[in-house]
Amino acid sequence: MLVKQSKNSFIRCTEHYGYITNQLTRYDRTYDETGAIFLRQITRDAKEVDEIIEDLLKIFSDVDFNTLKNDYIEFLKSLAKDCFILMGDSEDELNQKDIDFTYAIDNPKTLKTGDEFYQHTDEKVTENTQDFFLEEVQGRPLISNLQFELSSRCNERCIHCYIPNGKKNHGFDMPLKKVKSIIDEYVGMGGISVTLSGGEAFLHKDIMEIVEYCRENDLKVTILSNLISLNDEHIQRLKKSNISLIQVSLYSMDEDVHDYITTITGSWRKTKNAIEKLVAADIPIQISCPLMKKNKEGYDKVLEYARSLKIKAQTDYIMMARSDLDTENLANRLSLDETETVIRDIVRHDVNYKNEILTQVPPIEEMTFDLERFKNQPVCGVGYDNCCITANGDVYPCAGWQDYVLGNVYKQSLKQIWEESPRVKELRKITQASFPECLECEARNYCAMCLVRNYNESEGDMFKVNKHFCDVAFLTKRIVEEEYGSEYERRERLLQIKKSSVK
Repeated sequence: MLVKQSKNSFIRCTEHYGYITNQLTRYDRTYDETGAIFLRQITRDAKEVDEIIEDLLKIFSDVDFNTLKNDYIEFLKSLAKDCFILMGDSEDELNQKDIDFTYAIDNPKTLKTGDEFYQHTDEKVTENTQDFFLEEVQGRPLISNLQFELSSRCNERCIHCYIPNGKKNHGFDMPLKKVKSIIDEYVGMGGISVTLSGGEAFLHKDIMEIVEYCRENDLKVTILSNLISLNDEHIQRLKKSNISLIQVSLYSMDEDVHDYITTITGSWRKTKNAIEKLVAADIPIQISCPLMKKNKEGYDKVLEYARSLKIKAQTDYIMMARSDLDTENLANRLSLDETETVIRDIVRHDVNYKNEILTQVPPIEEMTFDLERFKNQPVCGVGYDNCCITANGDVYPCAGWQDYVLGNVYKQSLKQIWEESPRVKELRKITQASFPECLECEARNYCAMCLVRNYNESEGDMFKVNKHFCDVAFLTKRIVEEEYGSEYERRERLLQIKKSSVK
């Protein structure tokens, strides 16, 4: 029997854990040290299972061949069930099973929602991967996600953007040679995912060579773009590269509204045409529709348009202040009353959101809040597993936090910055306990408290929790419970549905 990694799966192992993710299904898993040893044997080249067992016997010398083989085959079958790996008797059989992304199926990955940390397995793996990594990286931070702003140039001037226009007016690109050297270093540090952005990523003349270099180095690639500079050659090369996702902002199905927000006449038509070309080429794409005063009505048409193309669209009604601490762009942010109207509409009518609310209820044993555990968790992954590099070489905790420089890759290596930057070390001291007023907040499960949003909107104070975010969290909690009941009520309803289906 032969086994190999699928073309859409990515594996990373340390001495402490193993991790596998699939960009086609959006499923991922983490394993303990023993699971990591098993996982490490799987590569992109097909291997005979018996040969793998012979290698494993050197590690598990107290286990006989047949017992170890039976255990390992069960491990492989579980992974194959969710398309992480391929099993078969020949190379041809493996290749036939290694499927490509397509919109031809009823529910392509671009329609999936809320399952990025899904665990579909009967065997014992570690817990929810998001919770696992937030705790695992404490004490031994391992960078796994890198956002690379390849160009500071942008061909739009969106009224809500967190990047000041001054940075775009005098923009430049990072040279290809430097980009490649950073990617090499990142790969050596165990990185797995790269997000290419800007500015506008497709303004970088070497964008496709960068994409292809990332894929040659077995990195999962996401691109953030407005798509108005996308051309046919880009599309052909993107298709061959098997990227994970392209995310684009589409603000309205009304051309004038979209162009008002971007301030570029004709941008809507170019973006929409590019979206449809990418769909026709079977390249995975996702629409982001940030909401503000100008497009708060009619955003549902964007969602309908996305569904008609079998792609996912998501909204964001919070908005971030500019990274230079100027809050002028927040004049476009929805008021609390306007936000309530939008949230109520989403809760009632957005099919994806409704399904997530009604089905993603934790087991009863997990509904007792573990305060002590929560206190010790990081607030988010900044400084723990991800960072952002801009075209001038500055390294930030995340894309929006550009007033908080951790270092510069023209002066230090990425590894030095990641391991030695005083500011990174300070970030790693921050836990949920750093926000005592939030620890037992009733709206905690409806809140995504964000250090950079605090920082940008509070003149550089990341510990000053923004009242608007709190108000929106309590508002969301109230609306969800009015429409669907508390978590306990939703769980009881879900149990009754499951019992009825069994009968």
